[in-house]
Amino acid sequence: MLPVKPIIWIFLATVVAVLLGSAEPASAHAFGQRYDLPVPLELYLLGAAAVVAFSFVVIAAFVRGAPESRPYPRVNLLRYRVGRLLAHRSVIFVLNLVSVGLFVLVVVAGFVGNQHPLRNLAPALVWIIWWVGLAYVSAFVGNLWALINPWRITFGWAEAVHRRIFQGRKLSLHLPYPEALGVWPGLALLLTFSWMELVFREPAIPANIAWMTVGYSVVTWTGMFLFGKEQWLRHGEVFSVLFGLLARFGATEVRVSRADICKTCELGCLDRDGQCVDCYKCFGLAGAHDREWNLRPYAVGLLRNEAVSTSMMAFVLLMLSMVLFDGFLATPAWANLQGFLQANFSGSSNAFLMSIKSLGLVAFWLLFLGAYLVTCWFMAAVSGGQPGGWEIARTFALTLVPIAIAYHLAHYLTYLLIQGQYIIPLASDPFGYGWNLLGTAGYRINIAVVGARFAWYTAVITIVMGHIVAVYLAHHRAVRSLADRRSALRSQYPMTALMVAYTVTSLSILAEPIVQSPAPAPTAAEEAPSALVRIPEDAVVPLPGSGRLMEVGADKYAKVRLTYKSMASAFHDGTQMTVPDVLYPYIFAYRWGVRGPSELSNYDPYIDTTTALIRERLVGLRVTGVDRTSKSIRFGDLSFVRELHIIEVYLNATTEDPQDAAAIAPPWSSVPWHVVVLMEEAVNRGWAAFSQAEAARRGVDWLDLVRMDPLKRRLASLVEEFEQQGYRPDSLEARVSAEQARARWTALKTFYQERGHFLVTNGPYVLKNWSEDVTVLEVFRDISYPLGVGSYDSYPIPRQAYISKIEQND
Repeated sequence: MLPVKPIIWIFLATVVAVLLGSAEPASAHAFGQRYDLPVPLELYLLGAAAVVAFSFVVIAAFVRGAPESRPYPRVNLLRYRVGRLLAHRSVIFVLNLVSVGLFVLVVVAGFVGNQHPLRNLAPALVWIIWWVGLAYVSAFVGNLWALINPWRITFGWAEAVHRRIFQGRKLSLHLPYPEALGVWPGLALLLTFSWMELVFREPAIPANIAWMTVGYSVVTWTGMFLFGKEQWLRHGEVFSVLFGLLARFGATEVRVSRADICKTCELGCLDRDGQCVDCYKCFGLAGAHDREWNLRPYAVGLLRNEAVSTSMMAFVLLMLSMVLFDGFLATPAWANLQGFLQANFSGSSNAFLMSIKSLGLVAFWLLFLGAYLVTCWFMAAVSGGQPGGWEIARTFALTLVPIAIAYHLAHYLTYLLIQGQYIIPLASDPFGYGWNLLGTAGYRINIAVVGARFAWYTAVITIVMGHIVAVYLAHHRAVRSLADRRSALRSQYPMTALMVAYTVTSLSILAEPIVQSPAPAPTAAEEAPSALVRIPEDAVVPLPGSGRLMEVGADKYAKVRLTYKSMASAFHDGTQMTVPDVLYPYIFAYRWGVRGPSELSNYDPYIDTTTALIRERLVGLRVTGVDRTSKSIRFGDLSFVRELHIIEVYLNATTEDPQDAAAIAPPWSSVPWHVVVLMEEAVNRGWAAFSQAEAARRGVDWLDLVRMDPLKRRLASLVEEFEQQGYRPDSLEARVSAEQARARWTALKTFYQERGHFLVTNGPYVLKNWSEDVTVLEVFRDISYPLGVGSYDSYPIPRQAYISKIEQND
């Protein structure tokens, strides 16, 4: 056990390093907000690295004796009624039934259920609850997987039936398992699993999950048939190996005090000290007096006196690298690398992109493995050459497991807390058929349960503490394995340096999707305000009166250029904002804000007044591209692509404050182009007017998309007409196809049929129902909306005054 004083010093140092100050939330990111650090990221990295290095000094000063001389404390839970109840055969049998039932449910739901990942139980149960949640249970509680592994359970049942039918004959062939294979089969399967999670384009599709489960079942049961159930579980069943390694860190263990009653000890349950430990497969076999189910200090299971194979060492390094590679995929560095390879190798196909990720996954593993091996060879050199580098690498491999746990926590905890809530409604509707079996189908996910601040500090604290524990375990292993304490201390200099490097690297990678430099406001011209900016020839500007977009032409200049990155959010009718939605407000301003020669021309004085500054200052628009990487987010296996439209706006006037210039003509649309066109047509046909004053002048209704039933019926008929035609205005014909327009009108027609009105915007709230006294807004759950859900909560809640103090003046 770690002495009390080092624990206090390490804890205080960690707090000083990570709690360097507070910060305010900034603009949108993966959690509806971005967390901007109060100090530069480099200071966090320096502080974290210093804490890890300082922990080595503290541990070296206080931890001197070999662990054999200090057996760790244990509390046998089977001495208590609650412990005996939890370990009862009937409880274990129920757990087995539930596990197999969920296993079958995943396969059936994958094949016959709704194929939308968020409407089917299989993705949430497999990728969130099982892969993420069970890893935490294993690491902090114990090896639950050894009891609920459905492949072990079903094969065991098949063995029991086979023995009964064939008079005790074994179902397995029990071929000798080649010792040289080690856990290489498990490592190959872990690499395949990582590829399916991180590289394969559709890992969350329920049918794909079902096929993966079936395929893995065939491999696992075949291995059990050939080599025996327990042999394959220890070497080839990747999740038994992985969760078993994590459980070495856990707070519980199973011990069998009499080796002759442990039916699996011949497979290696006995360590070098002759103790049978962590044999959860024996949990229900021995009597209450022959087994122990102990509470123990964390991480002591990683100090067991046992041989570690080269394959197990490689397996641990793959555990480390796969999580960090997942984080690396979300960084601008990866996006730049991928863009460079695409540009230089002319590859844009899905196969090419998957090949790049596949190579990256393997390269990340080899990089971590190579760094570890080089460090171990340095350790061997500074400690006298005995033992050698390979033996040291195997000896210290398990000391890296706490780092793997820390990476898993830092990367996936917020994913579990947010996306894990999907299991609540899916429990009532596992196939996505619209059921409500448990009454929870109406549950809505609370995306604000944690934020970017929580994610960042969780990452810092867990990674730093994980490396500190690894340093502590490595020191213990060195004291035990090397000849003298001086050699043990010298050997830890390279290992501590590796831990510092791992700390800085992992925090740098995990920080990218959470912590960015403050997102710049739309930037002013690169030149000085007094200089003129050349307008690109392909920039456009609307023509007054018609709104048609025309190219600016050659030799045109502006006083300021602003570059906007406008996030394309979804509209209430399910359509996605595109470039025409961004451009059409400009077209509308120039079409309806300019008085024509005829009284019947498109004109509204209110629009003229409100858009006058835009028409006075705007001299060019240019769409330069669409960014689909920097704001896209990933929750485990689910990716949400968030588009940024990059648009240059050229103005003929400047202001002292770039923010003022940015507010003159921002390219943002709160109403989709097809709804604006629908309103225009209603005004053109004399059904209504845009402004109250113009409605009174013309003697028509003031345009209302919600409360005017006669107008809504006319609009509904018009939408059907436009749907059949695939109608789009002349000004958008070059940018919107008839098929794209038809899809817009179809979506609007469906929205009207469901909602009873045409008020479609892209805000976080959508109008649900209304009356003279009450208006009900429903949350529109769109993760791409820049301001985030809840941004407008203060507006519908009226401010109320109250008396805080009364003073009497005589």
